[in-house]
Amino acid sequence: MERRVRIVVTLGLIAALMGLMLINVEPEIDLSVDQLMETPDDYEGETLRIHGTILTLDTSNQTLWMQGDNHTVEVDYSGTSLPSMANENKTVSIRGEFRQDSMVG
Repeated sequence: MERRVRIVVTLGLIAALMGLMLINVEPEIDLSVDQLMETPDDYEGETLRIHGTILTLDTSNQTLWMQGDNHTVEVDYSGTSLPSMANENKTVSIRGEFRQDSMVG
């Protein structure tokens, strides 16, 4: 009987921990530059991930412009660092907060 109790308690703790993990995790919004810029007001102040191609990279101001098929968006990456392989015409994915038609990474 004691062994059954230990197994039940252990399974209960595992289930409780799994439940707590699922409660704390919010799904991440993943958009292309075009999807984001079609309805930018819907994402104002949201933390999301966008992917697109680096159009221009300004390392002195720590900004870059990402492009999709039809739209572009400015990204301020001063709060983070870019990988050494991030160059113009490279496809990247950046996580940050969207504010006033620009991303803050």
